[in-house]
Amino acid sequence: MQKIEKSEFGKLLPYLYKSKEPCPTFAFSVLERFIPGFVYADDSDSPRTIFVGTDSGLYFVGGVDSNDEFHKHFLKFCSSKLKEGRRFTLFSGNGGWDGRILDCFKKELKQSSRYSFTFHPEEYDVEEIHLQESFTVHRLDEVTIRSSREFNLEYYERFWGSAEHFLEKGFGYSVMKGDAALAGECTSIFRGKVYAEIDIYTNDEYRGMGVAKKAGQAFIDHCLKNGMIPRWDCKVENLASMKLADRLGFHDPSVYSIFVKNQQQL
Repeated sequence: MQKIEKSEFGKLLPYLYKSKEPCPTFAFSVLERFIPGFVYADDSDSPRTIFVGTDSGLYFVGGVDSNDEFHKHFLKFCSSKLKEGRRFTLFSGNGGWDGRILDCFKKELKQSSRYSFTFHPEEYDVEEIHLQESFTVHRLDEVTIRSSREFNLEYYERFWGSAEHFLEKGFGYSVMKGDAALAGECTSIFRGKVYAEIDIYTNDEYRGMGVAKKAGQAFIDHCLKNGMIPRWDCKVENLASMKLADRLGFHDPSVYSIFVKNQQQL
């Protein structure tokens, strides 16, 4: 397992784009230098196995799991990180890695499943959604972030390093009721040159009013206007998220595993 220099990250991108495994958006974000992180691979020119991590404690391992030398260093790295007491969330690219991870860390980690949906632009209804009440849509800015319950400063510090960095590289939209009431938001939890992953939230008092769909439409429209592909991932138990995804043109989910430390929330 060799650490890849940042100047060579781009050499590994064809591997991710051609991979048939579900690959989280943050892996593209790291390789395309949108967020800070690191990359290991068995070979920088013709990788068969890859390991990507972010500074926020998100990790992805994928590819061939039978490389014993890579596996040894990967397990050593994970063991070290698990002892640090920080957040640890590991995305697995396939069943082979699922087994390897459980064999070594079944006491430290718990496994769950998530869906990764494919966006079908031909099934996306581009007609503007009109809500019953007077809501307006705005691009996320620092003022909105500071007043948000969910996508606040801590959120962007965790996933983007800072709100300032997010506002420079990421994007999102808020749905406002009147001049000051924040009804809902949709933001790019991660993005790269091609993919942008949706994270969406509606304040409780505005649920069932179409706010989430309105915010999601603003996000998707931004992607389409800027040559990006929106992505939608969620827990397999999250029926509300799946229904909303379906209404916005996301279908054909693939399933992948995620591992977190016991007692840590997903």
